[in-house]
Amino acid sequence: MDKAIRNPVWSRDELILALDLYVQTGGNPTGKDDEAVEQLSVVLNKMHRLNGGGGSDTLRNRNGVYLKVMNFRSSDPAYLQQGKVGMTRGNRLEAVLWKEYEGRSADLAADAAAIREAVANADEAVVAKLPAAEPYEGEEGGVIMRLHKRYERDPKLVKEKRNAAAAAGSLACEVCNFDFEAAYGELGAGYVEVHHTKPVHTLHRRTRTKLSDLAVLCANCHRMAHRKRIPLDLEAVRLALRFRR
Repeated sequence: MDKAIRNPVWSRDELILALDLYVQTGGNPTGKDDEAVEQLSVVLNKMHRLNGGGGSDTLRNRNGVYLKVMNFRSSDPAYLQQGKVGMTRGNRLEAVLWKEYEGRSADLAADAAAIREAVANADEAVVAKLPAAEPYEGEEGGVIMRLHKRYERDPKLVKEKRNAAAAAGSLACEVCNFDFEAAYGELGAGYVEVHHTKPVHTLHRRTRTKLSDLAVLCANCHRMAHRKRIPLDLEAVRLALRFRR
């Protein structure tokens, strides 16, 4: 008999959404049939599809989502002070996130909103056609970053932006001014990386990417732009570079 396929461990992004629901409902959503629980289940399943994962009847279903949200009771002082202990089995990251966001409910709500918007705005059919993107070493991952980098790898947009920059007279990095051809001669001719300047959670599904939404960057500056969970804008990367000089 085949063993049942176990659902994947909850990711940081998923737990942020679950913690946000816990906080927004005062630690007590009415039950697994609560509309907010159902909505979160829908978002999480779409997130898994966007990441290339398959689905199952138990993958982030309402019952599983409700139980995961309730796991945060084991970290909630207001609940523990009643002499209760909550669920003792869970993801260790739950306690880590509780401490990280304790006293920072506005930051939690903002981070959760960005994740939800990135997932909601993503067109699954379009994303499925885009090249996959492996994370850089040391990069803060998550669905926002993965989607952002996949959009950046749209071969049509990359080609159009490089051609437009070359026609304007320069393929130099828009942050540090590094020019691959100047540094490597013929080997570097026509090469530069393309960065999407607008985070994916700010883009609506029908938004058409303009060339003005893209920037040409050297590999180093491009990696620095992707060091945070939400990509940095060019000015932030410029300021970081100037700080070290």
